[in-house]
Amino acid sequence: MWAVLFFLVTLMVVISQGSALGLNHQIHLLQPKSGSWGLHVPNISCLSWRLGVETHNIIGWSTVPKECEGYVGHYMLGHQYRTDSKVVANQALLYAQSLNLTGDGKDVWIFDVDETSLSNLPYYAVNGFGAEPYNSTLFNAWVLKGTQPALP
Repeated sequence: MWAVLFFLVTLMVVISQGSALGLNHQIHLLQPKSGSWGLHVPNISCLSWRLGVETHNIIGWSTVPKECEGYVGHYMLGHQYRTDSKVVANQALLYAQSLNLTGDGKDVWIFDVDETSLSNLPYYAVNGFGAEPYNSTLFNAWVLKGTQPALP
């Protein structure tokens, strides 16, 4: 009897843990859950802010809200940013393949290299993910280093 009870308690403890290493890889909820009794859950407003910016319903903003720095950082360094980048790149490729080019050798593709082909993520990772006011001197000095990686 005690052996069965011990086994069940051990099983419950193991199952209740997120992973064998105790790591939680969840960056943010896809559908945020409200707290018990309808209490405020931190970072839900960051989801709304992000949606507003992406849909261009929030315009003229100069910095990420300070309380959203962690949210933006987790997104930018997480899996979803890379997935989003791949989707956009694939859509651009599909568009390019759909064009009826003349084949005369005069067709040209011009890219704005900054944030189109190269990533400024390393700069923003050490400068608050946009939550700190933009400093053109620091940014330009970083760009001149020429160490920007390709977008994922």
